[in-house]
Amino acid sequence: MRIKKPSQRIAIAAAAALLAATSGLAAAQSSVTLYGRVGGGIDYTNKIATANGTASNLQYGGNQWGTSMWGLKGSEDLGGGLSAVMNLENGFNSGSGSSDALFNRFAVVGLSSTTYGTLLLGRAMGIPDGETWSIDPMGLQNMGAETLQANRTWGSRQKAITYNSPTWGGFSFRAQAGLNGTAGHFNAGRQLAGAMAYQNGPLMLKAFYEEIRDTNGEFTNLYTASRLFTAGGTYQIGDVKLFGGYSRIQSGGATTADADNPSGATRQQTYWLGANYQVTPALTLIGGAYRANRNQGGGNGTLLTVGANYYFSKRTLLYGTIGTVMNGSNASFSVEAGGGKPAPGSGQQGVYTGIMHWF
Repeated sequence: MRIKKPSQRIAIAAAAALLAATSGLAAAQSSVTLYGRVGGGIDYTNKIATANGTASNLQYGGNQWGTSMWGLKGSEDLGGGLSAVMNLENGFNSGSGSSDALFNRFAVVGLSSTTYGTLLLGRAMGIPDGETWSIDPMGLQNMGAETLQANRTWGSRQKAITYNSPTWGGFSFRAQAGLNGTAGHFNAGRQLAGAMAYQNGPLMLKAFYEEIRDTNGEFTNLYTASRLFTAGGTYQIGDVKLFGGYSRIQSGGATTADADNPSGATRQQTYWLGANYQVTPALTLIGGAYRANRNQGGGNGTLLTVGANYYFSKRTLLYGTIGTVMNGSNASFSVEAGGGKPAPGSGQQGVYTGIMHWF
């Protein structure tokens, strides 16, 4: 065999090293993961106000414990602890198989650094949604911290810039801004939010703020164009986790009345306490008490709810929740978020159960 010159051997070795490096990047440094969960069950609510009095409703329960969803997560290692990331996520109703829009929860692309945190661009779940979930003893079910707040906490935010920091000494923070303005009117439809969190052993504390403005840049609806302040925490004692929280929603003087706020109240305060008790590795008992007060004759409501989560495996859950709501004379809070309302001043009861499976 003919022996190549040293310069030829160096060139061949360099080409081989480059090919190996390129192959490694293509094979090992980029990934896409499919994930999701599907839930279904039954749901019963009584004392729903109708034109002829009241009625009960027995229905399919698709998203009462939590949203059915599927999604794709992708990442590419760019070196030096930096990765390019993307997330597409769609929520749907298992009863009909339908959803409002494709990727109605997440449609983001961004950069993630082990040192500096993660920056995401695109539609993302709002800060109140994820942060309230962790301080609500019911885990933001349809009977939980959101129930008395008319969907103010739930949902995604469009055209958003979202930043999630790393954790430094137990502290972390998040920020989010939705660029929904129009030319010459920066505040039109604008959304801004920020959150702080602290974790130290059994103690976890969180506080966050979000403002959403209407198309004129004003706060004119208590639940859709308003300011939201929330603070709360948890404390773990053996097999029991204790929960507590406070939330204040505030709109402006031009607030308009609607079905969720018939008196045109401009302020609502909500308090809650609760606990989770892990009876066995598979069974957890949960419960919470929630109290909401509105100004300007908007009335008040108290929600009491208990439930159980039983895991057949790490991916399959059987759940059951029961609750009752007691309304003041001018209030008609429903026992379940998105459920039919009782007559003003009337109580209401509800129960749902079902199965959730992750993949």
